[in-house]
Amino acid sequence: MSRDRLGVTVSATGLLALLLAVAWWWLIFSRVVGNAYMTYPQAAPCLFGTSDLCALAQALCKNDHLLGIRRYSAELLWASLGLIGVGAVLVTGRRT
Repeated sequence: MSRDRLGVTVSATGLLALLLAVAWWWLIFSRVVGNAYMTYPQAAPCLFGTSDLCALAQALCKNDHLLGIRRYSAELLWASLGLIGVGAVLVTGRRT
């Protein structure tokens, strides 16, 4: 596999993981916002990490989430951004 093709594959995998992370965050925090525990601007930082406010909002979640998922973990978002970055480096890296 060529370096360019590998870079595109890694970036595409990262992009898919990014979309999954955002969908996972939305799945959790749309209910949190819908239950008036916090607003979307307050919930937005929870996409990138966990604060006491994010943890409290998730703890208030009931079992009415799709698939029973009640917690969001920002590690998937950061891993996806890392994959996108590695893929970009592979594609744009110096040729030897």
